[in-house]
Amino acid sequence: MCIIVYKPQGKQLPSTDTLRACWDNNPDGAGIMWAASDHVSIRKGFMAWPDFLEALDEVTSSIDVEDTPMALHFRIATHGAVVPGCCHPFAVKGSFAKMRATKIDASVGFMHNGTLSGLQTDDATSDSMAFAKSVLVPLKAMSNDFLGDKRALRIIEGSTQGSRFLLMSKNGTVRLFGNWVEDHGILYSNGNFKPRFAYEPTLFSNSAYDAWAAFANLDDDLTRYGMFEACKDCPMILECAEYLPVCTDEVQASEMVACYT
Repeated sequence: MCIIVYKPQGKQLPSTDTLRACWDNNPDGAGIMWAASDHVSIRKGFMAWPDFLEALDEVTSSIDVEDTPMALHFRIATHGAVVPGCCHPFAVKGSFAKMRATKIDASVGFMHNGTLSGLQTDDATSDSMAFAKSVLVPLKAMSNDFLGDKRALRIIEGSTQGSRFLLMSKNGTVRLFGNWVEDHGILYSNGNFKPRFAYEPTLFSNSAYDAWAAFANLDDDLTRYGMFEACKDCPMILECAEYLPVCTDEVQASEMVACYT
């Protein structure tokens, strides 16, 4: 389902161990975005951990990390092929070719964690890319100050479908949408930055949902355990049982089920 890691200005990046956990839990490619005075720099398409780490070292050695807003994205593919061009971030530009570029500068960059329905996607075009072209690009064209335009921000907020978005402008302005997790000043789009835990769902039952319920001795408040009623019909339940829950509310859990069924 992906995770976004946002390091605000004035903070250091998370530890390598934390970033490795993000990668292990979301191993379908990674990308980096940071504000560079007159543009947003985007580097992405790192399909192996050593390649990502090498790129991150190269970036951090060329900038003042603490003084620079940065965002990292680790992907689990839901729409679009597992290829470098479908990794995040995306330049908010009208061309899918430019969105797929693995090294590009832009005035605004975009990251997404979640799933979006009602968009035309294929192997070369993820739901994130389709959303950027159909919603973000027109809004940006109509705004002199895109991330300062309250009307544009309200439209984006109303379009999230329970997802988490991060937009960054060339002057370092960052806008977050959806529910985020804060840890030591770093913002994460979900709790998937923690090391995965081992869990054997067949210990108690043939149903992964029932197994998890038995394992945790669940009461009526499923949200205490990162679970929702829709989870029992979700094909992602085994991943959540093995790693960490990816949905943060009942709406998102229902959308996840609808996406896969």
